[in-house]
Amino acid sequence: MAFSPAQREQLSKLSKEQLLEFIDMLQKNWWNLQNNYILYINNEYGDEDAVRADAHCFPANAKVQMYRLRKLFGLKDDLQSLMDAMVLSTIWANGDYDIWKVDEEKFRIKVTNCYQQVRRIEENMGEIACKPAGIAICEAAARVINPGAKVTCRVCPPDDHAKDVWCDWEFEIPKS
Repeated sequence: MAFSPAQREQLSKLSKEQLLEFIDMLQKNWWNLQNNYILYINNEYGDEDAVRADAHCFPANAKVQMYRLRKLFGLKDDLQSLMDAMVLSTIWANGDYDIWKVDEEKFRIKVTNCYQQVRRIEENMGEIACKPAGIAICEAAARVINPGAKVTCRVCPPDDHAKDVWCDWEFEIPKS
């Protein structure tokens, strides 16, 4: 366990609500680091290199998260386990999203508010073309849960998208 004895003692005194707030803060801290790392690479080397770096580094993190979630929660290789792992991961914690089952083999995740993209627009940087990184991340994560999982990107920058849809992903685990 990564907690020190002092952290473990302190955390054991917290209420359920405080623990949830603590987890939320940790997710925000992780995304703050990721967003600043991408911004640095973007400013130093440009958009293309920032996307390439994200597509290289973030999938490795996504895989580790999925392995740990699978072990911690005893997840199987089915569609519901993949949905649960996606919800519990930090992958989608950088915005607001909807997740729903399409049918017994598919579910979708639609990001309706991407904090990183909104921040870039507010700072007159424009959208970053995150589709290559998104594909790499989603495929790496999904295949940890089920090696036969298929991921389809329905829309993601640089694609044209509706104002309230930043990206839209479909995950499929075909029945054998």
